[in-house]
Amino acid sequence: MKKVIIGAVFCTFFLNNLFANNDVIIENDGILENITTSQMQLIGDELYEKTGAFLGVVALKDLNGTNIHEKSFEISKNLKSPYAFIIISTNDKKIDIVTDINFDKDAVLSPYPNKGSIIPLLVSTKKGKDSFNPALLNGYADCAEKIAKIYNVKLENSFGNTNRIILDLIRLFVYGSIVLVLASGFYYKRIKKNAKK
Repeated sequence: MKKVIIGAVFCTFFLNNLFANNDVIIENDGILENITTSQMQLIGDELYEKTGAFLGVVALKDLNGTNIHEKSFEISKNLKSPYAFIIISTNDKKIDIVTDINFDKDAVLSPYPNKGSIIPLLVSTKKGKDSFNPALLNGYADCAEKIAKIYNVKLENSFGNTNRIILDLIRLFVYGSIVLVLASGFYYKRIKKNAKK
């Protein structure tokens, strides 16, 4: 009887993991490191568990003569709705987000640092340094946050808004410092002007 119970628990656990295994890395040509993929998997699993939406990544070195839209269409045929995935081709310098979920993918792909979470990191990294892992992880987390917001859930493992909050605090500090310097300059000018009278 004890062996039957242990066997039933083992089978339940095994089958649950078999059916719940949503590997968020659809394709990886050696671009993404293990630490990046494990963090993406953690975020993707939580998003899927709470919303039923799949969020994946396709990281290719080359599109091999096809364009990014053809490759995206080929991949999306094998996905169950609702889905979204980030696709990048490093040698072709192409990136896109393909989705059937209505979220602002253009904001994630925006080249402006105050909006975008992928392209600003790709272009700001020094030559020779890996820009793809942090940029894709940041964009993945941002997409997950935006999808979770649509479904009115909060993700525990995501950090998409953290970077934006830090940037906003730095901006506030810089602009505040500029205003403070200008205000003190006017104040001291006025004191000198009044002292001469």
